[in-house]
Amino acid sequence: MSLASLANDPELQKFVAEKELENQLTAQVHHLTNVCFDKCLESNGNLSELSSRHTTCLQNCVDRFLDCTTLITNRTIQRIQQGR
Repeated sequence: MSLASLANDPELQKFVAEKELENQLTAQVHHLTNVCFDKCLESNGNLSELSSRHTTCLQNCVDRFLDCTTLITNRTIQRIQQGR
C-alpha cells in the first residue's frame, strides 16, 4: 500500500482524527490541572509549609485529574472494544 493510498484511507483518517481529539482532551485536562494547582498555591508564599486548606485543595486537583484521565482512558478502551 502506497503512502498516497494510506493518506486517503477513511479508516486511517478516522483513527487519526480520534487520536487528535484524545490528545486535545488530554492537553486540556493537563492545562486545567495546572490552573487548579496554581489557584491552590497562589496565596501560599512559603511552599515548604502547606496549610490543611492548601493540602485539601491540591488533593481535589489530583482527584479531578485522575477522574478525567480515567474517563478518557475508559472511553478510549470502550471505542476500541466496539471496533470504532
